[in-house]
Amino acid sequence: MSDRWHTEVLRSEFERTSQTFGERTKGRFDGMGIVEFSRVGDRAKVLEVGVGTGNFLSLFDGPSRDLIGVDLTPAMILKALASFPAFGLVVADGAKLPLDSRSVDLASTAQTLHHIWEPLPVLREMRRVIAESGRVLVIDQIAPESFEQAIAMNELEMIRDPSHASSRPPSALRTLMRVAGLSIVDERIVGSRQRFSNWMPAIEFPPERIEKVKSFIDQHGAATGMNFERDGNDYTYDRERMMILAERA
Repeated sequence: MSDRWHTEVLRSEFERTSQTFGERTKGRFDGMGIVEFSRVGDRAKVLEVGVGTGNFLSLFDGPSRDLIGVDLTPAMILKALASFPAFGLVVADGAKLPLDSRSVDLASTAQTLHHIWEPLPVLREMRRVIAESGRVLVIDQIAPESFEQAIAMNELEMIRDPSHASSRPPSALRTLMRVAGLSIVDERIVGSRQRFSNWMPAIEFPPERIEKVKSFIDQHGAATGMNFERDGNDYTYDRERMMILAERA
């Protein structure tokens, strides 16, 4: 996260939404079989980079697991601590993890890389901190492989959320993992149909921003590859996420 301006935008945006974000995103990863996909053991030490309010990390909660989370946003960490006081949570940059090398069994990040302009330093740090037999788990929303559709999707995402950097196609995520010194063990793409009103609830987003996004959808939604369909005053659309499990190459 070397772009200081973008880091401040990211922190500001998530400070603003910290009171509603956890509730809005609760259940986002249910039904994806993430713990099973990660092959994590019962006594594992699990790290999440970009822990937010802790919902994703809580999927790994168990009596013998040690759960650690880092996030750039103090308000998010405070919210996570209120819900999960037993977790080891700290304000830190994913590109400069305050952890010893080879100290965790699973280093994970979920719905975070698309907020980072330069994700390679973060992935390399995640590789650094995993044990010799440890693994890296990346989950993020993806863009279409079509360049034109990816450009349109990211333009829409940036209007909605100024902290958005780039949703990347699967091929780009695979390349990033390889360049970071990781070998992909398994991957999966999970798609779902979602509602605009849940993506941009009025309680969380300024009304003028909601109107700008709706205007973009009406004019350019077909170009994004997200298959927007109007449903009264709402829209439905497609969202795809990629799950990648990797180990040291």
